[in-house]
Amino acid sequence: MSSSHDNGVAGDTIAEMYANRALATPNAPAYMTRRNGDWQTLTWQQAYEKSSDIAHGLIAIGAKLGDKIAIIGGTREEWTLCDLGLLLAGGVTVPIYPSSLKETVAYILKDSETSFIFIEDKKQLEKLLAIRAEIPHVKQIILWDGHAESDAKVDEWVVPLRELCDRGRAHRLTTPQALPELRKQMSGSSIATIIYTSGTTGNPKGVVQTHASFCIGCRFGVNALPVKRTDRQLLFLPMAHSFAKTLSMVAVYVGFCTAFSGIDTILEYVGQVKPSFMAGVPRIYEKVYSGFLNKAKQGGAVKWALVQWAIEVGIKASREIQAGRQPGGLLAIQWKLADKLVFSKLRERFGGKLQWFVSGSAPLSRELAEFFHAAGMLILEGYGLTETNSLTSINQVTGYKFGTVGKALHPELQVKIAADGEILTKGITNLVGYYKLPDATAEAIDPDGWFHTGDIGEIDSEGYIKITDRKKDLMKTSGGKYVAPQMIENQLKLDPIISQAVVVGDNRKYITALVAINLDTAKQVITDGGQTPPTDLTQLANHPLVEQRLEAKKKEVNSKLGSWEQVKYMKVLPRELTEQDGELTPSLKVKRKVVVDRYRDLIESMYQGKEKDKD
Repeated sequence: MSSSHDNGVAGDTIAEMYANRALATPNAPAYMTRRNGDWQTLTWQQAYEKSSDIAHGLIAIGAKLGDKIAIIGGTREEWTLCDLGLLLAGGVTVPIYPSSLKETVAYILKDSETSFIFIEDKKQLEKLLAIRAEIPHVKQIILWDGHAESDAKVDEWVVPLRELCDRGRAHRLTTPQALPELRKQMSGSSIATIIYTSGTTGNPKGVVQTHASFCIGCRFGVNALPVKRTDRQLLFLPMAHSFAKTLSMVAVYVGFCTAFSGIDTILEYVGQVKPSFMAGVPRIYEKVYSGFLNKAKQGGAVKWALVQWAIEVGIKASREIQAGRQPGGLLAIQWKLADKLVFSKLRERFGGKLQWFVSGSAPLSRELAEFFHAAGMLILEGYGLTETNSLTSINQVTGYKFGTVGKALHPELQVKIAADGEILTKGITNLVGYYKLPDATAEAIDPDGWFHTGDIGEIDSEGYIKITDRKKDLMKTSGGKYVAPQMIENQLKLDPIISQAVVVGDNRKYITALVAINLDTAKQVITDGGQTPPTDLTQLANHPLVEQRLEAKKKEVNSKLGSWEQVKYMKVLPRELTEQDGELTPSLKVKRKVVVDRYRDLIESMYQGKEKDKD
């Protein structure tokens, strides 16, 4: 291999990169899956053969170069093998979240003119059968689990993955040159995927990304992150999310091993897989943090005091390291002890080999970053959108600043701040455009090729990028002051009792917040106060001890804020916000407009008759 690809394999297309990976390290582990209680491993050679069978199978059932092929399923080996297989066949991947409602699925399939669909199970099949009349262009559905046994018409429409692979093997024997021939017809500028952004408003938009965006993007990523062929990642992010898709392509480029997990099995699997790194979203780290604090509190007063002491010492040590100094003297001794008694146990829960985490998709609070750092696990926060292939900037092991999203991944990826504070990006990882939406494309990409991200931020003297908020989320009080809600929400959520927070205050005299509470923590607070928790959820949420705890958190957060951005009133939501109820996007971002409309009465109760109280 040429020296320019020491870290990875060559290839202008994903298909070429994948073929080269199988040749370079045929016997190295590629994918790990838990089946019947055991971890089973596929080598790169075995994985490539399976994907080739899928590719030949698709050609056998009539797939052509450039066909759109959708995948609807959870985070598992089949997702990646089918994705790589359809790319080997010259297809274009259209990923769809398995949690998407049938209306959204119908919209995406129609808009993209998808002709073949890989689906996980009967549940997804039922969705497709319900919208079958709206999607006449879908020729065939390939089912991973089970088989369709209702009637002949369905049987013709649905083919089990096993059967597709059998047809593929037969096709490979008669036309062994099919895939190399297709590879010759593809180039870096060929379309690799159309990812529909869930968008917090309106219909999803199809983001068009090329093969070059992935292949060159992988090189940029590896330039910034110290991933090696011997690494192992635990992947649990939804595969329809561009962050997960990019990670799976970096795995092909570098050749490290990926173990798959659902969201519910992370803490169980991480101890078994012992990954050296993993990528997540802040929500996961918030859950680990609050779980850790809750457990410590339940361990009694002595244990809780020890944990509080360890965190305090650890954060002092973290701040020394952040300032470029090694902790010395008494602090070094205390940190070593804190590590032995407290932090080492947390690292063991993650398998004991974890060197760093990557966090993206939403802002990570500084407190969380410092807590994990103190515990010997560095969270490298990065930044990217579906439109930039999740590859814009990241903090690096050799240089990081908490509270920022790091520096641009590579000199060829340019980032600048517009006059109004918006972050603009330019480079190969930017989208080609929005599928069939020339106006939206022209609005997002200016004539000089800069993509307007919709995020507000700043770049410091060392090149670190800091994001303050989404442009459309910024609120302006009736007094004309700007407020960035995400920062306040993240501060509120640091208390384990608050699982979700939505800050309100656009065109209002003051700021208020809606919060969803963690019921287990609320019960614990009441029990610790020597009382019996009520079984009624409303009574639980409005319990005086819970109210005290929320009030204390509000005061603490307000003490760090300017007078105009302080939260004046806070109300508890009747339940957690969910994706099923249309309040969250599939990547768990809050749809503010929906929440504000749905809980208008609750919000009004914080302003009615009170607007005149305080100017």
